[in-house]
Amino acid sequence: MPKHTLRGIVLLGAIALALSGCGQKPALSGGPASHGSEPPQANNSQTTSPPVQKEAPADKEKEPIHSNIKAYYGDEQQTKLVEKQVAISYKEEKDKYTAALWTLKKAPKDSNLVPLAEALGFKSAVLKDKKLTVDVTVSGEGRLGAPGEQMLLEAMKKTLFQFPEVDAIDILVDGKPAESLMGHMDLPHPMKREK
Repeated sequence: MPKHTLRGIVLLGAIALALSGCGQKPALSGGPASHGSEPPQANNSQTTSPPVQKEAPADKEKEPIHSNIKAYYGDEQQTKLVEKQVAISYKEEKDKYTAALWTLKKAPKDSNLVPLAEALGFKSAVLKDKKLTVDVTVSGEGRLGAPGEQMLLEAMKKTLFQFPEVDAIDILVDGKPAESLMGHMDLPHPMKREK
């Protein structure tokens, strides 16, 4: 019987030792160890200073802004514009114009619509004094003929003029005013909202 008692005591001692948290690091603040989801901060030269740790989550916490806008595409035969409701998201209010323009590069899923802006890259869109200056680049592929270019300009105007704060649009090609976007249609500088 003494062997069984001794084994029981040893077994109980081992369980008690394991449950008591043997091996836990003491808390730096001098209080009880934290059992929450945050690991205790260590005080050594390899850890990041607290101000940097606090700033990083603040950037990540900034929620994107979501809006529904109207975007314009060509129909299957590319003879007329078709309006579609699309969702855009952007980080700051000033980015909404570029986000709106990028929707013109890809037709909505499950549609036979034709994106007219495939040849364009949108570098920037800056609003100043109710005039939106849009800087684009035009690639060799995806260029349109005269009717397609006219539809593209109309799609860009309708997409951007839906924002009430925009009264004029100046489209630049690689940062410079161009006579034409793709060589067929005159490109006014600026294009003004029709009243």
